[in-house]
Amino acid sequence: MDLNAWQMGTGNTLSGLIRRNLIALEKPDWLSNWLDYVRVRHHASAIGLERLTAALEQGILKADEIDSGYKLAVFDVLAREILREVPALALFSGNAQLTLQKQFRFYDEKLKHLQRERIAWRIAQNQPPAGSVGGKVGNYTDLALLQHECTKTKRHIPLRQLVQRAGNALVALKPCFMMGPMSVAQYLAPGQIEFDIIVMDEASQMKPEDALGAIARGKQLVVVGDPKQLPPTSFFDKLIDDDEEDATAIEESESILDAAMPIFDRRRLRWHYRSQHESLIAFSNHSFYEDELVIFPSPHSESEDFGVKFIRISSGRFVKRRNADEARTIALAVQHHVLERPEESLGVVAMSADQRDQIECAVEALAKEDPLFREAMERNTLKEEPFFIKNLENVQGDERDVIFISCTYGPEDIGGKVYQRFGPINSDVGWRRLNVLFTRSKKRMHVFSSMGSEDILLSEHSKRGVIAFKNFLAFAETGHLHQAISTGKAPDSDFEVAVASALHQAGFECEPQVGVAGFFIDLAVCDPGNPGRYLMGIECDGATYHSAKSVRDRDRLRQTILERLGWRIRRIWSTDWFRSPRAEIAPIIRELNALKTIR
Repeated sequence: MDLNAWQMGTGNTLSGLIRRNLIALEKPDWLSNWLDYVRVRHHASAIGLERLTAALEQGILKADEIDSGYKLAVFDVLAREILREVPALALFSGNAQLTLQKQFRFYDEKLKHLQRERIAWRIAQNQPPAGSVGGKVGNYTDLALLQHECTKTKRHIPLRQLVQRAGNALVALKPCFMMGPMSVAQYLAPGQIEFDIIVMDEASQMKPEDALGAIARGKQLVVVGDPKQLPPTSFFDKLIDDDEEDATAIEESESILDAAMPIFDRRRLRWHYRSQHESLIAFSNHSFYEDELVIFPSPHSESEDFGVKFIRISSGRFVKRRNADEARTIALAVQHHVLERPEESLGVVAMSADQRDQIECAVEALAKEDPLFREAMERNTLKEEPFFIKNLENVQGDERDVIFISCTYGPEDIGGKVYQRFGPINSDVGWRRLNVLFTRSKKRMHVFSSMGSEDILLSEHSKRGVIAFKNFLAFAETGHLHQAISTGKAPDSDFEVAVASALHQAGFECEPQVGVAGFFIDLAVCDPGNPGRYLMGIECDGATYHSAKSVRDRDRLRQTILERLGWRIRRIWSTDWFRSPRAEIAPIIRELNALKTIR
């Protein structure tokens, strides 16, 4: 049985017949109308709608409510028909399914660790060649040479010579070499060691001629990179005059990634989960990736600890490629961060090498004046992700919890005029430099600027980088992507509407389809005492769930990423909701009441 059959058959007119007959009973010829009503009631009971007629006759359902009651009855009959046709649905248990998911996540994670141990065990079975021993030490090779070198405390042989004489033993003991292309050319003699596979990371910055030596030493090649990030650059390939607008002018060339993409099969990695707040990647995703990245939403829609923060420095002046006031302001912010938030890693990025040097001098000056700051900076150097100050060209590959951006440019005089010179951003691929810059932070990005977005003047000849710079400043100032402001999405199903209605009755408002770019949480429950915070995400086995390409994506990775971002995820299964909505919603409401902010 399906709904279309009901609409095309007698079911479509049944509610109208009942309503008309009920009204007709009030007329003088009520006996004839009563017989018609009895006949319709008998037909309704025969097709499973006896509860509908009983509710009408007992006054539980009013005549003007019969349409809604009829639809409810039809859907109930259809649902029960489906349960009879698919017995597995009738036996489905949400708790049992959650247990299966938990077991799968455990075994999948366990399998990953076992694979590591298996690889280590297989490598441990390798028998490195013993090599030559005896006679002169200069004749030692392979394992004999390695063992001899390990006993020495100084005067070790050069690394290139060690690899040349003990290469086979090194590969047997450590089959994975991590080297840059220049190191490959320097330390691995041609034809000496052949690798099964060569993996080139950050390939967008590697020139084909630099990569060729490494490629020639392997049987297979995997090239990994982002064509929308920095291309190969050289500060010395291009001579510039003193009159050039910025001393960081460079020359771009083709990368090994550019050369490989038209030739080999490509696979695009779309999931982005470095950023712990969607605003940190929203601009790049919209402006550079055409909204194709899958971004996981943060439970902190508005928070001092997450997202993009804009700091306007009205006194900043851009003079001789430097902005001293902006540098001092950033140095003070660094001091405050290192002393007050030592648990968060920090990086500072300037638009030019000159401004980077200016910020370094300002930070060093503060460290000389403040012993506590100096000691904190010394402790910071020992961290896994220590503090850094870099210019735009050198930050690719870095990431920190917090990134301070020195926009550097601004008015050059008291009159406030901003000259439209923006260094390497003006180049044809300046937007790729900005894309690198805007995607370095994991938790928070502080944008320090001596000018506003209105100070950047565009024309039909403006380069894409300058346009992106202006739009990013506008985004940092307002928090909105001016090109396309999201108006929100409707719930994915009536099931979600029913859950949201039940939560509303309990005093909790929900936002449906919370998220950006490819991944949406079905319902996000707002904190009544703190509207900028979500208490919980509720999944209703809707489109997001059943559209997953694999069980690992659906039942482990997505929830793991969301929980790492701070979400508390709960799931309501549609079959459980059909059986007993109250039983499903009650524990969630109790948990929400315990979590909500009391004011």
